[in-house]
Amino acid sequence: MRDAARTRTALLDAAREVFLRDGYAAAATEEIVSVAGVTRGALYHHFDDKRDLFRGVVERIQKEAEETLVPAEPVDDAWEGFTQAVLASLDAVYEPATRRLLLIEAPAVLGWAEVREAHRHSSLKAIERMLVTLDPETYEKPSIRTSVLAHLLVAAVEESMLYLAHSDDPVRDRPAVQGELLRLLESVRTPVNARETTTR
Repeated sequence: MRDAARTRTALLDAAREVFLRDGYAAAATEEIVSVAGVTRGALYHHFDDKRDLFRGVVERIQKEAEETLVPAEPVDDAWEGFTQAVLASLDAVYEPATRRLLLIEAPAVLGWAEVREAHRHSSLKAIERMLVTLDPETYEKPSIRTSVLAHLLVAAVEESMLYLAHSDDPVRDRPAVQGELLRLLESVRTPVNARETTTR
């Protein structure tokens, strides 16, 4: 079992290197097994095909990205913690594997629905819990409003990351994207019942 785990890890490490260097279309499985130091039989023992191997690489990158979203120190303010996670998400765009493989290649190879489904469930639940802390009276239990807002917030962050990933100069565009995203998120921070009172 340890040997199998080491072989799988070696394949994923090699595949990440080759996919990042050559791109999915040009990457050759012969090159991947050579870099990994394993046989083609080992490759097809662990993965169905090149696409399945690429999926494994993408899932690993997603897990790494999610780990960076957890604040290094405990945060008392739920909104502050969420904002830190949002900014960390934008920072992740500068990481070559995240930008090219997760945000550019993966939607084309695997389809965007499959790519986001792997991490969306946990992200949505975390955001729903955060929304409850903002307005306990309005969000005292799971509701359609909570679910809708959580989906919209996740979508806003995802689209911001995609915009920067496809930009020819993400460093230049970062301040504009971040500013607009934070303004959008801030509009959700005010409890809904407070906004209704203000508009009367």
